[in-house]
Amino acid sequence: MLSRYSVVALLLLACGGSPAGPGTPPPPPPPPPVDGAMRVLMIGNSLTSTGDVPYLIAEMAALAGEPRPVVHSVAYANFSLEDHWQGGGALNLLRTGDYDVLVMQQGPSTAPASADHLLEWSGRWVDEARGLGTRPAIYAVWPPEGADLNAGITNYTNAATAKNAALFPVSHAWRIAWQATPKPALYGPDRFHQGPDGAWLAALVICAMLFDRPAADFPNVLPNQISSTTAATLRSAATQAVAQFGLPGN
Repeated sequence: MLSRYSVVALLLLACGGSPAGPGTPPPPPPPPPVDGAMRVLMIGNSLTSTGDVPYLIAEMAALAGEPRPVVHSVAYANFSLEDHWQGGGALNLLRTGDYDVLVMQQGPSTAPASADHLLEWSGRWVDEARGLGTRPAIYAVWPPEGADLNAGITNYTNAATAKNAALFPVSHAWRIAWQATPKPALYGPDRFHQGPDGAWLAALVICAMLFDRPAADFPNVLPNQISSTTAATLRSAATQAVAQFGLPGN
């Protein structure tokens, strides 16, 4: 089993855009290559690290019969994509780690100014990744409960479309699952970060996009926290979102 310490999974509280401070720890060096395994760099904030989404991706893929991917995650509190560009070590990792896929995530990005920021800085990361032979992908996330989910969906979709980057439509699956009866417990106690249902849904969408396989292929790796009924609801939501909104990019 993949050790959780093989990824940087910092369980953090907020998702804004403050610059790296002197206390920001440097990420570890890129993991060594593994024959036949996909190498994935995930950059983001606590909407990547909460629930250990990188670990869930690696575990689910391996149990579905894929060579266990190397998922290297750099996720710091309050970090935007601009912050990752300016500091925190992710840019150097991308340039030296020989990754197959870069998965990038910002905050909810529902406001017009946030949309502009997402568009600009995701574009810089996309160009950098492509220049290194790495496939760029944008992990679309959700806002706090009760906020405008559709605005964030639009802004993430526009950012991916503008650069022909892959779109991993987690927020789209979130919207579909949130309409189910009974409603899954996607949110955690703070009504913003993901609970187990939301973390597994995110990993499920990302696995389906990374490996171009049906969401139904990937097992429920949290059986003590997610019932079989809820798992079926989440698989259905992931399947619909990937089919309707997933953009493969190049």
